[in-house]
Amino acid sequence: MMNKYEKEARVYPAIAGMIIPIILTTLYVTSFIPKTLDMWESIIAKIGLFIPVALIYGALAYWIRQLFIDASKRLFQFRLFKEDETEMPTTKLLLWSSDVRKSEADIKRIAEKIKTDFGIQLLSKDEEISNLSEAKRTIVDAVGKIREVTRNNENLQQYNRKYGFCRNYLGACVYATGAIILALAANFILDMPYASVLFMALGVQILLGIIDYASYKSKAYDYARAMYNAYTTGTEYERE
Repeated sequence: MMNKYEKEARVYPAIAGMIIPIILTTLYVTSFIPKTLDMWESIIAKIGLFIPVALIYGALAYWIRQLFIDASKRLFQFRLFKEDETEMPTTKLLLWSSDVRKSEADIKRIAEKIKTDFGIQLLSKDEEISNLSEAKRTIVDAVGKIREVTRNNENLQQYNRKYGFCRNYLGACVYATGAIILALAANFILDMPYASVLFMALGVQILLGIIDYASYKSKAYDYARAMYNAYTTGTEYERE
């Protein structure tokens, strides 16, 4: 049985990403419906075709979902935040040299708790200056431990699911956009009458991707702040 994260951060973005390709696939298949059918027969036939098309996409759901997740990580998360997580907001909030860091008092308080709980000593200001890469890696190690002890905080997990949805939908947008471009190419090659519909679908898909990307980094920072808040106080974090 799927947990909330799998549903909201993995399944839902995959479904959202497949909606336009499913509609376009149905549109293409229905082009073979005889023109002699009256309006209601045509509508019923199109609905009858939409269902099996959706079922086929559904049967491929797990594989498609993994493609979306891999694309979102490689094309967006790793480029923005690095594969080793050294540029993740969870790291930058505790770096003395970061322009988005938490207050000095907060960093000291969190560092002391990390040392007490996990035996991990975060680097001081001077140590960070001389060895920034080690300072980042030490924070990454600590973050892994913090995630374990805050795993059951429901408020934090809500932020995690929002971030996961936002990230994974970016991967879905990449594949959906590619599918529409391929459909456009096929439309011109086969001389089919769907160019305007496909261009409209392409515009909508790109717009959705841009909107999602614009909020991606802020979702990551919201999660990072919520994580440290849950770790140090156990209370809910509310974005201002």
